[in-house]
Amino acid sequence: MNCILVGDRTVGKSSLATLLQTGRFYQENVPTVHDIVRKTIIHNSQSIKYYLWDSSNNNVYDNSISILYRKADVVLVCYAVDNIISFNNTVSKWIPEIKQFMPSKPFILVGLKSDLRFEKDSVCEQEAKTVADKFNAQTHIYCSSLINNNINLLLSTTIQIQQNWQMLHAENTDQK
Repeated sequence: MNCILVGDRTVGKSSLATLLQTGRFYQENVPTVHDIVRKTIIHNSQSIKYYLWDSSNNNVYDNSISILYRKADVVLVCYAVDNIISFNNTVSKWIPEIKQFMPSKPFILVGLKSDLRFEKDSVCEQEAKTVADKFNAQTHIYCSSLINNNINLLLSTTIQIQQNWQMLHAENTDQK
C-alpha cells in the first residue's frame, strides 16, 4: 500500500515519517526530499507492506509530485493544529492539488501536533471535521508524533480505507 504525506513545511510530516521508520521522535527539523518509509504492518492478521512518501513542498520538486500522487493509494493531507495558516492551505492548495492529480482516490485530513491542540488559536476539531466533510475526505484524525498519539489509529485507518476503496473499485469494474 502506498501513501503520501502532503502539507505545508514544518507541520510535522517528517516527524511522523521518522517516528514510523525509527520508533523515535526527533526535535530537529530536517528539510525533506521525498523520503520513503517502508514498514510491514499486521492488520487484521494480514501482513501489509506500507510505503509512506514524505513529500517535499519545495517548488523544485513540483514536477515529481504528480508521479507520487499517481502511485499513491491514499493521501494524508497534513496540517499542524497550532498553525491556522497550514490548515487554511489544506483548502486553498493541498486538497485542490489532490483533486487535480487523483480526483477519485481517497484522502485523510490529518491534524499533526495534536499535543498542542488546546493551545490558543489552534484549529478546533469541529472546524477540521467541517472541512473534511465539505471536501469528501474519508475522515479526519488528530495525531502527535511527540507523544505517539493516534499513530497506530492513523495507520490502521489508512489501510482500511485503501482496502475498502479497492473492493469498491473492483466491484464497480466487475459491474461494467
